[in-house]
Amino acid sequence: MEFLGFTILVLGLIGASMLRKHLREARQLRLRQIIHEERLKAMEHNKPLPEVDDAALIGRFFENSDHVAGNDGRGLMLAILWVRIVALCVGLASLFGGIATSVGMYLVKDPEISNYWAMGLIPTLIGLGLLIFYLTSRSLAGQAAEKVQDRVG
Repeated sequence: MEFLGFTILVLGLIGASMLRKHLREARQLRLRQIIHEERLKAMEHNKPLPEVDDAALIGRFFENSDHVAGNDGRGLMLAILWVRIVALCVGLASLFGGIATSVGMYLVKDPEISNYWAMGLIPTLIGLGLLIFYLTSRSLAGQAAEKVQDRVG
């Protein structure tokens, strides 16, 4: 019962990643169908087929649509910023949630529950690790910002 919320969260994240992958593959399949239909129409009208690499075309489409690697690198900077913000938020929530769990379980009068106060150390240490990642990734974010400024300026 204690891990029900955590289990729901993990299953939700797995489901969301599977849905994202499915939508991406469905979009890729639709693009391939469009390219195929255009080639069939060109062949019906005896027009020369364009010499285009379908994989490169689709790859460029997905690269730009995900906003990860735009022309000026701002998408990369936004992705790094997003990861840092998520690490900070989840790290703080996990840290303080773990501390509250440890203290709450330690102060309970029931000795069976009070003996398991150390269970709260798990989310506390996870939160601490995420906060350490947030602090150490500052230099990476600075390097990415410099590269974006070099491309733009």
